[in-house]
This record gives sequence, structure tokens and C-alpha cells, in this order.
Amino acid sequence: MPHYHCHVKAGPKGSGAEHAQYIERGGRFKAEKYGEIGEHEPGNLPDWARGSAARFFAAADRFERANGNSYREFELALPVELSDAERGQLVREFVAEQLGERHAYAWAIHEPRGHNPHVHIMFSERIIDGIERGAEHYFKRANNKHPERGGHLKSDRFTNSDGPKAVEALRARWEEVQNAALERAGLDVRVDHRSLEAQGIDREATRHRGPAVSGIEGRGEVADVSVRREAERVERAQAVQQERRAVMTEVREVTRQEMALERVAARERRELAAEVTGEDRALVLPLVEADRREQIERAQAAAERRVERRQGLGIGGRLLEQARELRERIGQQLGRVREWVRERFPDPIGQLKERSRDLFDTVAQKAQRAMGREAGQEQGAAQTAGRKSGMFDGLNLKTGARTAERGSFAEVRLPGQEPAPESAREGAQQLNRALDRYARAWSDAVRMQEKDLPILEHQRTAFREASLALDGVRPGASADLRQALEYEPAVGQAMTQLQGKERTAQLRAALDHEARVRADPNLKAERLVETWQGLEAQRKELSGYENQPAREQVKEHMKSLAAELKRDPQLESILQRRQQELGISPGSRLDRVLKAPSIERALDITERDLGRSRGLSL
Repeated sequence: MPHYHCHVKAGPKGSGAEHAQYIERGGRFKAEKYGEIGEHEPGNLPDWARGSAARFFAAADRFERANGNSYREFELALPVELSDAERGQLVREFVAEQLGERHAYAWAIHEPRGHNPHVHIMFSERIIDGIERGAEHYFKRANNKHPERGGHLKSDRFTNSDGPKAVEALRARWEEVQNAALERAGLDVRVDHRSLEAQGIDREATRHRGPAVSGIEGRGEVADVSVRREAERVERAQAVQQERRAVMTEVREVTRQEMALERVAARERRELAAEVTGEDRALVLPLVEADRREQIERAQAAAERRVERRQGLGIGGRLLEQARELRERIGQQLGRVREWVRERFPDPIGQLKERSRDLFDTVAQKAQRAMGREAGQEQGAAQTAGRKSGMFDGLNLKTGARTAERGSFAEVRLPGQEPAPESAREGAQQLNRALDRYARAWSDAVRMQEKDLPILEHQRTAFREASLALDGVRPGASADLRQALEYEPAVGQAMTQLQGKERTAQLRAALDHEARVRADPNLKAERLVETWQGLEAQRKELSGYENQPAREQVKEHMKSLAAELKRDPQLESILQRRQQELGISPGSRLDRVLKAPSIERALDITERDLGRSRGLSL
């Protein structure tokens, strides 16, 4: 009499390729040891898998999200009363009904002529939508708005709140399909998916033994495999628990150290805020608070990096993903802080007086001692020993780790201390190399975007390192290049179309121009008006509902320009004085923003005027 078995399993990330080899008897799973298989068949595999289920599920192991599943599987018992051909037909009908052309799959019948014939049907939960994607793109998060930019949508049939009902419905359907096949074969036996108790049968249910136990008992030996497996399971669980406790202990210790450093830095930042008066104080306080939040997030990211060393234990997946997101947000916050510092303190020696130069190295040494990186810095410690602390202790203003070796304000020259010609040439060569490295990293990322492909992690890393190296040679240079790329089209052309000395010469000229714009408020005013007028023209061209997102981006850019204008009294005065010369028409939107009595009023004018169309027309 046939027995009923239907089990739905989930395969965690990292197990897909090996399980595909197991069911198809590939790789180390030789048929001589694990038993012959009957009919087997892959289906709906993408072209890049080249017909290999193991290759497809290996890509799932690699590119599925850290806490996701590489596959899901139906494990089904087959009626021993049916012939091999009838069992194969039964499986094909069930696969066509349950998976069809919606999922990539592979199935294989085990023990085709044994006492326990059964089939493994493993499939990807990614729903095929007809869009061709590469291996990495295939398993990305779906993009409902632009499906071609994301991966295949993942089915939640067995994972949503109705998952248990879906499993029960599948079990009932497998009963119906088997009984129909038994009836076609002219057999009187039937299967029932209900429990023995529900069927009114008074006996204890048997346990699935598997091929290993069956082989042992077939040789007349005692099968204590289940006992050993249980002991091994308990031992593994205990080991994982111990490792988890060790990881959490390290996380707490690192967080404690980082938070101690943060308390010192927070005190000094409060002293900095206290010394700023007037209109600048209202600007400083939010930035100091943002810097404080960034310090806390950096402490958390440091703890996550410790967890990364345990990646092989499989217990830090979600933490690693959070750490990467934190690092990206921290980088954005640090960029905003650096831009603010360069804007408010363009001349550190004149603005902060000579003591800032001495205290800068003291801050670096404090941070190095707190984070255990004191080795190799004896010479720097000797230079800063004995200097008194002040308002900048604990506030790290350096743009990269390498700048610690250069000393404080390395690029600032006091009168009468101009570098020797040899030093100047060496500095120019370093800047040229850093610019060339930045341009290559930037061009690699742009090429990926132009091909509508995601920027790879190693390309992101190369760009970040190139930015840090450039800022190490010339502080603030990476931000200046970003400004130039935004406002000067010729800089982008030089990046992509020129090479070697010709490109670096153009980029150095761009840096010099940005320095002049920062130093000359008139040039800054001309750039603002030119940018505003360009955005006005761009918005007029973006008519229609489909361009609503682009119009919103233009509006946000114009609001940021309005805020920048109202926060800079000198810039506002120049625009009022040169209004006619710069082409600011009376009654225009920019004219009304210029005449607004406050930032809030200027933003209100921009929001109200630019929001009238509601995405239909201009």
C-alpha cells in the first residue's frame, strides 16, 4: 500500500549548489555511495546557467540577500505500485501545475526501484517575468517601478501570514494528484494526507529513515544514526551559542571604547559651539548634533567590523548588511561636515588662530591612543607632547587616515615659509597622481551607470580610497571636483575623454577655479544665477506626469540654492547690487526669493511656485 509524504523545505543561503548536486548525484555525491536516481529534469533555467541546476543555485548562494533562502523544495513520496514511467509522468504533471513557467527548478526521483521511491523538487522562489537578467541582477531586490533595474520578484507563497494554509493546500493537492494517477493505473489503493488521528487509525506514526539508515539496517547492523545526529545537533548548537556570546562580548567592548571616545569629542564640540555667536550659532548647533549622531553610528560600525571576522560562522549576515549601510550614511554625513568647515573656515590660521595648528595633532594622538593605533607614531607623539588641550580635542577634522602622517594643516603655509622648488615639484607630482587615480575610479563608476549596471563594491571602494588619497594631498580637493563636475561640463568631458598629463592639467585648472569661486563672492554669485536659470529652463522642459520625479529633483535643487542664498548675507548683497547686470528680472521667482525677509519665506516662495503644476504642465 502506498504511503503519503509531502514536506516543504527552505534552503538557506549557501546550501543551494550542494543540494542541487545531491539530488542529481553530481560533485561529491556519487551514485555508488548515495544510490542511483531515476528520471530527473531541470526547467526554466536562464541562459547563463547553461542548463546546469548546480550552476544556477550556486549563483543564488552568492547573490541572494544575506538572510534569504537560495531555494525551496518539495519532498514527495511516490506510490511504489506505479511503474517508473507512471511515476515520472506524475511528477511532471505536478511540477507543471505548481511551478509551470514561473520558477526555475530541478527535480530528480530517488530510489526508483527501491521500497521508498520519492522525488526532490527544488526551485527558486524568484518569479520569472520575461526580462533577461545576468546572474547578479537575477537575485537583486525587485524594483516595482522600473522592473528592468531590479531583480525578479520573490514569491511569498509560503512565507507570508497565509503560509501554513498554502502548505496545507499543497498537501491536499498532492493527495488528489496521486489518487488520480492510481485510479488511471487501475489500482484500488489510495493515499490520505490527513494525520493518523484524523483518519481514526490508532497506531504510532513511523519516522522517515533515509537512505543511510536503510543501508545500515539492510546489512543487519544497528542504526544509531538518529542518536548520533541528535548529539551532533546539540553539540553544534552549543558551539554556535558560545561563539555568539563571544561575538556579542566583543561588540559590547568595542562599543564601550568608542562611546568613551565619543564623550570626550562631544564635550569639545560643545565648547566649539559655545564660542560661535550671532547668526552662525543657529547654523552650528544642528551640525554639531549631526556630528554627534555620526560619532555614535561610527561606534556601531566599528562593532560590526568585528562581527565581519566571524562571517564563516553564519551568524553575522544581517549585522554586516547594517554595517555597510551605516558606513555609507557616515560617509555622506562626514562630507557635509567637511563642506561646512571649508565654507566657514577657509583660512584656519586667520580664523582659528595659531593654536589650532598645535591642537590638531593632539586630537589625532588622542584618537589613535583610544583606538589602539599608537604603534608607529612615537615621532608624532614627541611633537605633540606637553601641548595643552582645547576646544578641538576629540574632533577629527582630517579627511583620511593617511593625513595623520602629514601633521596639522599640512597645506597651510605661513608667510616666509614657502616650500623649496624641489618640494613644490614633489607636491605637484603627488597631486597629479592622486588626480589621475580619482579620474580612473570615477570613470569606471560612470561607465557602469551609462550601461545601466550596478556599480560593483570594489569600484565603490576604489573611488572612496581615491577620494581619501586626493584629500590627503590637497584637503577638500574631492569636494571641489564634485562641485566642478556639477557646474562645469568641460570637467566631465576631461574625465572621460582625456588621458595622462592633459587630463590632470585640466583637473588641476578646475581645482584652481573652484578655489577662486570660494574666494571671490562675485564668481559665486554668477554661478548661482547661472545654475538657477538653467534649472528654470530644465523644469519648463519637464512637462507631463511621467516627468514628475525629475521635476521634484529640480525643485529640491532650487530650494537648496534659495537656502544657500539667504544664509550668506554677502552673497545676497552682491546679487541685489548686481541684479540687473546678472539678468535677474524684476518679479521673477529668483527676484522674489532675493527679496524674501527670511529663509523660511524664501523656501515657501520656491515650494509654492514650483508646486502649482501638480505634475501636469508648466
